[in-house]
Amino acid sequence: MAGTTTTTTAGRGPRKDEGRRKTQEEPHARLEERTREELYELAGELGIAGRSDMTKSELIEAIRRR
Repeated sequence: MAGTTTTTTAGRGPRKDEGRRKTQEEPHARLEERTREELYELAGELGIAGRSDMTKSELIEAIRRR
């Protein structure tokens, strides 16, 4: 079709997933290398109660006990 343009993602900056941290890409990354948010999500998947009040160290300990 003459006169039409195609919209591309070029020039819009990096895609949302391009800046992912290494730990998010490696499911078996050391717990200490993960962020508190990542540990919180993992704790939720494991059904750990009280995780919202836990520090990063406490989350690691609770996850290891599972």
